[in-house]
Amino acid sequence: MHTLLPFNRPIISPTGCRGAHGWRKQFACPDGWVGAAVGHLMAYKNEAMNRFAVEQLRLAPDDQVLEIGFGHGKTIELMAGQVTRGLVAGVDLSMTMVTQAAKHNEAAIKAGRVELQQGSVSNIPYEYARFSKVVAANNYQFWPNPELDLTEIQRVLQPGGKLVLGLRLHSDSPLALAPGFKVEEVQEIAGLVRWVGFQNVRVETRQPGREAACVIAER
Repeated sequence: MHTLLPFNRPIISPTGCRGAHGWRKQFACPDGWVGAAVGHLMAYKNEAMNRFAVEQLRLAPDDQVLEIGFGHGKTIELMAGQVTRGLVAGVDLSMTMVTQAAKHNEAAIKAGRVELQQGSVSNIPYEYARFSKVVAANNYQFWPNPELDLTEIQRVLQPGGKLVLGLRLHSDSPLALAPGFKVEEVQEIAGLVRWVGFQNVRVETRQPGREAACVIAER
């Protein structure tokens, strides 16, 4: 297991970004100086929705939490402020984002309360039942195989552990960077979550800026 410290010497070997092409790739797996700028943009655009998703986790000080696709790392920081005796871990495809988020959370990493790794939802680099809660906000659309990826999340969740998927809802606005999910698509995602074996699946919606939904379930 590798955490990105010290900052001047990357100790995770980049594996590259797969599955997205063109401009979408910079949102799925930001890279280089353009990717770093995209990270700051996402920090601004996604903050309200990410807070909404974190609220659904109902975090406790002793939780063991994993964020999939942590990007800029501001949500990691938010959770670390609540999980004071446990651990907040994160995996992200992009080494650019690992570096950006690690700098943003340097003190918590050095204190052993935050771990950040380059990794994929399809192959989470943690052992069975490692976490009490898992959150993924605004990246489900980039998952390579949602059914198998949800099964991988099940593997690292403790029995009774909670999953929260944050989904941006569809917008016809010309200012929208991405179209988002229609209501019926959110219900299909909730159905898939139930299909792979999660329990007590429900959907919460809110309008934190642009309307968003959270699919919430228990292992």
